[in-house]
Amino acid sequence: MNTLLTALARWGGALVHPRATAAALAPDAGPRDGLLFLLLFAAGAHLLPLGDAAADFVAMAGLAALPTLLAGFTVLIPWLVATLGVEAILGPHRAHRAALCLLPMLLLVVLARLLAGAGHPLPVPKYSIEIAGAALAAALAIWIRPAVRLSREPAPSAPPPRRPAALVVGALVVLLPLVSAGRDAADLAEHWGTLAPVSAGEEVPEFHVNDLDGLDFTAADLRGKAHLLVFFTSWCGVCSDEMATYAAVHRELGERGFEVVGVNCDREGDQRAIAARYRDDKGLPFRVLLDHGALARAFRLSVYPHLVLVDKHGQIRWVHQGRVMDRTLRASIAAATSPDA
Repeated sequence: MNTLLTALARWGGALVHPRATAAALAPDAGPRDGLLFLLLFAAGAHLLPLGDAAADFVAMAGLAALPTLLAGFTVLIPWLVATLGVEAILGPHRAHRAALCLLPMLLLVVLARLLAGAGHPLPVPKYSIEIAGAALAAALAIWIRPAVRLSREPAPSAPPPRRPAALVVGALVVLLPLVSAGRDAADLAEHWGTLAPVSAGEEVPEFHVNDLDGLDFTAADLRGKAHLLVFFTSWCGVCSDEMATYAAVHRELGERGFEVVGVNCDREGDQRAIAARYRDDKGLPFRVLLDHGALARAFRLSVYPHLVLVDKHGQIRWVHQGRVMDRTLRASIAAATSPDA
């Protein structure tokens, strides 16, 4: 209990009495709170995107899904950049003070997340809250710098006084992220089954769309031979880079009971004209479907290109997002078109 009260007084004191708290800590020794604050930042402000990335990783599985999981952690980049900036202001051997300077950023971002969860999101651009929080962290570092001992010699340290205001603020540092994380965790648990894309082992959801020639295409048309559904948009650079690979696979493996089907997901402008021009410019030899949103929702898409490999029985065998290695794609197709499939 004594250790906890000391920690709460230290955390709250960094906000209520920043210079006095900084002066009470030795220059190159003391508690390291950075990891705890990073975990509170991740859980309290970004649990939903991290959970979404984890759901995608579980659904797609394998090393090919690792980039999806790593992409989810990009939400932590503002915190890491702010940490480097604050440490640069305070100088070396002061990591414990740098962590304390990040508390304004932690509280500001978590409070914004709580407001958004309550239906009152702040009308500001994405990442502007993190930028404002980082600016506050830098300002706090500049403010406490005069109180930081410049000597690298160890000096006696004393815990900050346990003033009631500091204890209350220190408790909020922990409680607010935990409240936000608890609410978001409940939301993730409730919707976990619909967060990730439709994955391997599942049947293709029912759908009915038209292709560029106005012909109908349904889930039943995927039965009888293996298909690779390629969801793409005209503005997706990776899609453009990968189209030659999909076209080559379609031409080479067509005689083995395999077909590529493109699914255009453009939302703005004349979709039919955009998709037709894209097909002609790329010389695509396969059929292109027009999805107005229903198909993307049915397959729970979030990234383009999105690949769905379906065997002749209408069973999904493989799912992939983003770039794919040619040998990985061909190995997956070979497994789906083998006599035992």
